[in-house]
Amino acid sequence: MGLGYIARILEDNGIQVLLVDNYVREQDTLRAIEQFDPQIIGLYMHTPGFYVALDLLETIRPATTAKIVVGGPHASLMPETIPDYVDHVVQGEGEHVMLEMCQGVEFPRIVNNSVSGRITKLDVIKFPDYKHFINEAYNWEFELYGSKASKVLTMHTSRSCPYRCSFCGVEAIWTRRYTYFSADVIVNEIDHLVETYGADGIYFREDLFTANHKRVRRFAELLKQRDYSIEWACEARADITDPSLIELMYESGCRGLYVGVESGDDGGLDKKKKDLDLATMRQFFATTNSVGLATYATFAIGTPGETEEEIKATEDFIAEINPTSHDKFAYLGLPKSQDYHTLLETKDYYHIDSSGIIYSEKFFEMAHRLYDSADPRLFFLKEQKRFLAENKDELSATELASYRFPGIISDLHNFKSSQNDFVAKRALES
Repeated sequence: MGLGYIARILEDNGIQVLLVDNYVREQDTLRAIEQFDPQIIGLYMHTPGFYVALDLLETIRPATTAKIVVGGPHASLMPETIPDYVDHVVQGEGEHVMLEMCQGVEFPRIVNNSVSGRITKLDVIKFPDYKHFINEAYNWEFELYGSKASKVLTMHTSRSCPYRCSFCGVEAIWTRRYTYFSADVIVNEIDHLVETYGADGIYFREDLFTANHKRVRRFAELLKQRDYSIEWACEARADITDPSLIELMYESGCRGLYVGVESGDDGGLDKKKKDLDLATMRQFFATTNSVGLATYATFAIGTPGETEEEIKATEDFIAEINPTSHDKFAYLGLPKSQDYHTLLETKDYYHIDSSGIIYSEKFFEMAHRLYDSADPRLFFLKEQKRFLAENKDELSATELASYRFPGIISDLHNFKSSQNDFVAKRALES
């Protein structure tokens, strides 16, 4: 969607765009570059995909003289980790920067657009053009919420989140300044998606769709007035205490809410700075359950300072509120949340890689407690720890941090071979 917004504003200004999505299917990027012959190449980067992005950059850079621009969450949070051969690193929103860059405006290498460059009213820009996506093999269903909709299109209608959860890095990307498209503009776009592409579902995949309850109410009212029916789901907060709003959402087609509960203890919620209490969340889930609105609740386990008593209270609370489905996730130190800075201060970690991810002892423990023994994440963590222990006296701290552990894989032989190749290469170079 981020690339889609940028593509839309460029195309509306007469600039040719080729959008390559290597997540949905791996493509021959060099061939695409050769055939399209771009003057500027933009690459999205998030922290979990840092090393994959580096591999791609190292493939692209020698093959083209085009200007390379990197944006996305990781560029906003950790611009210092991006290689010097990248021409520009854009922090914050990229639509206007990329347009001006394509029009010949000169920019510094680091373009800090995260605060002063914010688009104050999103209604002034247009939604992505689905021509770039509609024929690709995305998952077009609503499996998480039991919906039968088969052409579910994604929309992003807001940016940032006004809240201050200690484990979340969104504030460091955007600040807490929450901007959004108006309800009328959103529903007009849904009209277009239904008419043009036959959409029968919409997933609002953004940090917090329900932050502005007035906007949600207006949106649901407008959707109810349409002569078509469409199912929708969104990221929500368990602070909707007016039953009439939840009922209206359901009547307008809402069939799923993705809700970050995080803790079942008021003290634990305070530590995580959720600015919510258990009583409010009890009321929220009682209403969603009575209406029949599906909920997917998530819980961040093992944040700094969380106690065993709080974790036990969370288990009890899950049973009490009875969400439709739920997941518990071990807290991993992704840049640059408040909890991330706490880990840096306390030095409660065994590894920080060159992308900035902090692997704490608590995370290692909680991952093994929460995830199934066959989970490939556990395999990765065990192999990571083994490699670090075996090479701590052979490799420098910088070399250990920059070692590109493969992603979550299941082939132990390939993993060990890549480690051996790295150590052998380092020995030859030294």
